[in-house]
Formats: sequence, structure tokens, C-alpha cells
Amino acid sequence: MERIVLSRAEAGRDAGRGDERVAALERLRAAVEETAKRDEPRHVRLRAAFLDAFAAGDWSSGDKLPSETGIAKSVGLSLGTVQKTLARLASERVLVRRHGHGTFVSGTPSDSTQLLHFRFIGDDGAALVPVYAEALDRTVIKKHGPWSEFLQASSCIRIRRRINVADEFDCISEYYIDAEKYGAVLDLPASELDRVIIRNVLANHFNAPALSMSQRISASSFSAGMQKLLKLPKEKAFGIVFEIFSYTHHRTPVSFQNIFIPAGVRRLEIPSPHLAG
Repeated sequence: MERIVLSRAEAGRDAGRGDERVAALERLRAAVEETAKRDEPRHVRLRAAFLDAFAAGDWSSGDKLPSETGIAKSVGLSLGTVQKTLARLASERVLVRRHGHGTFVSGTPSDSTQLLHFRFIGDDGAALVPVYAEALDRTVIKKHGPWSEFLQASSCIRIRRRINVADEFDCISEYYIDAEKYGAVLDLPASELDRVIIRNVLANHFNAPALSMSQRISASSFSAGMQKLLKLPKEKAFGIVFEIFSYTHHRTPVSFQNIFIPAGVRRLEIPSPHLAG
């Protein structure tokens, strides 16, 4: 038996994000028009406004910016000024620009070092492409499976997220935790499950950091349900499946995770283990 926990706030998240984007652009315009900075060139003011907006969290690592024409119209600057500003921020590696896909906020070094299973390689063969996590649902599951066997729990909370990779393709993460121990996760705002690494949520809210893990990987066909979530045609409903078993203090199981990655996408970097010298 499953209990789907999807609040009204989550159901209306897309509309809410639209309002947030409009508000972010309004703040950007206000910063550019600030009287004290009127003597500075427009592209300099826009660059400073963007950097302030990123620092304030208006756009986070992996977020896609509005189109260049959309920014120009909203902020009241010429398209050339916007293009010049974004080109400079891209050259400074603050932004990542992908032809045909848009402009994204780069991940910070700390973000990249914490990513373990979504380290997809960019066109230059070195940099990681941006990823964006969207929480789809939180579900209480009483059905037995490898998650309950590992966690030794009669019921589990499954946090299912869509991981968008550079606006090119999606992966799906299913994250399981003990419902009795971590039931308060059901009350967390949806925003706390977007744009975050969930193991950090458990560490910060429940003092249950993931201190070690073991992993299994297989090439597998995807179920009809997973095919639908990944928006794959039937003939391409297969790929890589990770099973991740995480432990906290005293080698206590803390989470079980399934990750589904479709075939034929970008190369994936696997972090090197620390080997004894």
C-alpha cells in the first residue's frame, strides 16, 4: 500500500516558479537601474546585477536562464548588451552556454565534489555539465523490496526526483529512507528537496550523514512506468541502473537509492575511491 504525499504547493510548483522568475527579473532590472550606478556602462551594471542575483539564490547552480530576448525585454536593455554580458560571464565560467539548449548557471567546485552519480562530462572532456533536480513526489511505501530489506523497515519514504542534465536528457532518482525514523521529511517544504543533495538534508535535519556506501550497477530494461517518467520511446527504454546502499554512524543503514540513466547519453565520470597507500 502506498500513500502519495503531494501538497498543493508541490502541485502548483511550476506556477510558483514562474512567479519567482518574474520577481527575479524585476530585481535584476531594479539593480541595473540603480541611480548610484548610472555612470557605469550598461553591460557592467548587468554583470554585477547577475552576480548579485546568483549570490542571493535567484538562480542556483544548474538553473537555466531566460532567453536572451526575454532578459533584454524584462530588464530594458538592448539584446546586444545582454549578449555581451552573458558572453563575459560564460568566459569567466560563471555560466555555461549550450548551443540549442540555452544558458545555465555553472556548478560551484563544492557542488561538483559532492556529486557522485550525475557527473556527466561536457564537450571539452573535462568540465561537468550542469544538472537540475526536481522533486516529483514523496511516497510512503509499505511494499517489500530491496529498500525495506536493506533498511530493515516495515515502511519507507520514497523521494522520487527528476534529474535534468543540461536540458538534454533526464535521469530518475528514487531515494528510500525509514518512514518511522525520518517521517518529518514529509513535512519539509518542496523547495528543500529541489536543487539539493538529499544526503545533506538527512545530515542537516536528522544528524544522519552518509558516512560510507556500497554500490551495484547493471544494464537493464526499464519498466513501463520508468519509461514514461523518462519520456523514452519503447525501443529505447533501457540503460544503466545504480543501486546505492548508504550507512551512517555505527554502520547503520540510512538510505537506499535507485538511479536510472538512459542509454546513449553523455559520458559519466565515476569518482575515484581513496586507496590505501
